[in-house]
Amino acid sequence: MPAVAVAILAGVIVWLAPAASKSDGARADYAALRPILDRRCIACHAAHPTQEGFAQPPKGVMLETAEQVAQHAAKIAETVGNRYMPIANLTQMTDDERATVARWFAAGAKAGN
Repeated sequence: MPAVAVAILAGVIVWLAPAASKSDGARADYAALRPILDRRCIACHAAHPTQEGFAQPPKGVMLETAEQVAQHAAKIAETVGNRYMPIANLTQMTDDERATVARWFAAGAKAGN
């Protein structure tokens, strides 16, 4: 009976363990970040936003160039990490994309490499 209990407990532990993210070990460079910004951020954070309801980029933050991204690296990491941005997840940013942003920032937030 104790062996069965241990086996059941081990099974429950494995079942409840968090699954590894698909992005584990994925790149954390600017080349990995840029497509995420293009898909999820540029509609609002551009000189001429294309997202309905935005006549100008929120708080004047533009993310169209590597220099602009580098200038706002800490705020990008913070607002994406705490899920404040994209606002109401309007552009449907995924958890894997958020993880890529976090890895990019943790790796030094180099832009344009």
